[in-house]
Amino acid sequence: MKLLVVGTGLAGLSIAERILEAGHKLTVISNLNKASSTDVATGMYNPIVFRHLNKSWMVDELTPVIHDFFSKLELKLNVAIDTPIKFFKKFPNDDYKNWWIKRQEDAEHKDYFGPIKDNHGEILNAGLVDCKKLKAAYEEYLLKEQLLINDDFDYSSLIQRDNGIFYKDEFYDKVILCEGPYAAENELWSWLPFNICKGEWITIESETEVCDFVLNAVTNVIPQGEKKFKLSSTFSWEPLDWKTTESARTSLSNDFKSLFDSPFKVIDQQAALRPTVADRRPYLGEHPEFKNLYIFNGLGSKGVMLAPYFSKHLLEHITESKPLLNEVDIIRHKKRFLNRNLDESSLDKNH
Repeated sequence: MKLLVVGTGLAGLSIAERILEAGHKLTVISNLNKASSTDVATGMYNPIVFRHLNKSWMVDELTPVIHDFFSKLELKLNVAIDTPIKFFKKFPNDDYKNWWIKRQEDAEHKDYFGPIKDNHGEILNAGLVDCKKLKAAYEEYLLKEQLLINDDFDYSSLIQRDNGIFYKDEFYDKVILCEGPYAAENELWSWLPFNICKGEWITIESETEVCDFVLNAVTNVIPQGEKKFKLSSTFSWEPLDWKTTESARTSLSNDFKSLFDSPFKVIDQQAALRPTVADRRPYLGEHPEFKNLYIFNGLGSKGVMLAPYFSKHLLEHITESKPLLNEVDIIRHKKRFLNRNLDESSLDKNH
């Protein structure tokens, strides 16, 4: 089978790697100069939802796939990208602490809720993936293997046929779109309820080494070495652009001040748009009308947890006709598609 993947963020590179693993023919198209969420992503995988002290969705299934997928990529690309971390949650009050203790005693949660030390609970099976390094290394690999076209994807060059799709006179059995937040701007997918949000982080240099572990309190404090710490991250819905803001810088700085009495200076700040969706479940599946055209999107802030598992899940659906989980299949929003006011010219099958 010959497949075309659009995008080299976490979704795109993950499905591309699954395609190569399965022995199919691959072409990837991506504008390497275009802003990417993956280049800015913190890359942390955290098995706990702190608000409710529950396990993250499907974490038992996702965790072993995370380690297997990224360890294989490390060997393939000869880069270190996946790092286990010491990760602690600061308890806001005694009730939260007691809740944590109950989770420790529960067989369903004990693999993720670790021991308590100095009013902090340890999160087990957490880690960090260097997403920017991974993306750069994988793009370099694709270029070396002549599998990557560095260009914008031109939707007007798509021509649908019963048995596949032509793109610029080249035939593909399937096309998989992995465009992150840019998909929300595409008429083909405008019926899907994207809920794009903006995230920002800052890196500070402190006068003292305030901690040697990742700390979640008001925000995430992530040691970078040499008294440098990444403070991650904000969530905002206006304005939806890639520009850093003074308000985020101030908010994250104040969070650090509330935790530590140590002078510091801000040495870096980054912003990106997250491909978040209304129901917090990824978007996988075939377009209802444009056959052989698929989407892999909506990974949100949990991309490093979701991409390894669901890239394989999607490819098995495409190539082996295995059913998609109801929670991730875009068919769950088919009523929205049927009720859309879509410019049919974007789906012209005969242009």
